[in-house]
Amino acid sequence: MKYFYYQIPTIACLLLLQVSAAFAQITEEEDLALAYGDKETVSIATGNQQPLRRAPAVASVITAEDISAMGATDLDEVLETVPGIHVTRAVFYTPRYIVRGIQSNPSDARVLMMQNGIPVNTMFLGDKGQNWGGLPLENISRIEVIRGPGSALYGADAYSGTINLITKTAEDTPGTQLGVRGGSFNRWNTWTQYGGMLGPIDVAAYLGLGSTDGIHETITEDAQSNRDKIFHTHVSLAPGPVSIGYDAIDANLNLGYHQWRLRTGYKLRNNLGIGVGMGSALDPMGRERSERITTDLSWTDPQFAKDWGIGFTGSYLQYAETMDENYQLSPPGTKLPTGTFPAGIIGDPDRFERQIRLAAFATYTGFTDHNLRFGLGHDDLDLYKTGTHKNYWLILGFEGIW
Repeated sequence: MKYFYYQIPTIACLLLLQVSAAFAQITEEEDLALAYGDKETVSIATGNQQPLRRAPAVASVITAEDISAMGATDLDEVLETVPGIHVTRAVFYTPRYIVRGIQSNPSDARVLMMQNGIPVNTMFLGDKGQNWGGLPLENISRIEVIRGPGSALYGADAYSGTINLITKTAEDTPGTQLGVRGGSFNRWNTWTQYGGMLGPIDVAAYLGLGSTDGIHETITEDAQSNRDKIFHTHVSLAPGPVSIGYDAIDANLNLGYHQWRLRTGYKLRNNLGIGVGMGSALDPMGRERSERITTDLSWTDPQFAKDWGIGFTGSYLQYAETMDENYQLSPPGTKLPTGTFPAGIIGDPDRFERQIRLAAFATYTGFTDHNLRFGLGHDDLDLYKTGTHKNYWLILGFEGIW
């Protein structure tokens, strides 16, 4: 019995040494990951960079290397691979991101979209914008996703999930890169990006241009088809193709100087098709336009004093959605109980908004295994202009009734 009495502690010590060595290796790898960032770390779960396996949220990280390996060219294609997220389409064929089956109208109004930690959701509907028109990935360094509530950290827009798009810095894009892509439906994209040093300033710049006619999916019947049956008219454009083509311009500039970081971005979608139509009636002539301008300036010092780090961010977002005057809810000849519309039912709502956000934070790391984060912020959100051009005074529920 003495043999077993002395042998068990020996085995236990060997196991303890192995576990300690493994833990030390994991800790060292995590420290490196936190310093440089990889798919094993995440920042949006608590606002601080931390190991993904320790994040207090169900999170996923997709890096630029992952995007390249899967061959994705648009954000929708990446999010379709994330468990718990379903990418669907609205009548405009605008992508909607449904997290864990939680839906609303619009269905992604409960998902917060951020770029470099700054919210980019619009005020009018609370989503990422009706005239989205896709998002290319050449300038994306990583995508962080939380599947589940994040409102305690980010507010009401993060009710069902949070998506953070992190753009590339000079370190991610050494030198100059050029790219050209073409495909079916007259689709083409070309882009260039550069990363390097301009004296003490690290510079990353990106410019992308593109255009597409969109897929030629045929709609056999639309909402006007039902009205034709009721009023014995023949004005529906169905069967006919959806209209989802667009022209695109994307640009980003990222400048870093010591603890300072300045980012600015531009996203234009022009001649954007209406999908199956605003009133679920085909509209091959109507076109939409969206323009998004973003700028943010930040200063961060994680070692400002012993156990203390501080930082602040100021950001500005200008967003506009406009429709042209050919925008039709129903085609020419539409008949309703109120009368016939020879030019069709026309409606082209426009909206303009700006968002100014100021935030400051402090972190305390003096506790063992615990960090404290203090934050203070102010948001000035202004839907400052709206307008519409239409040829009717009031139509209540004609779509639901007819």
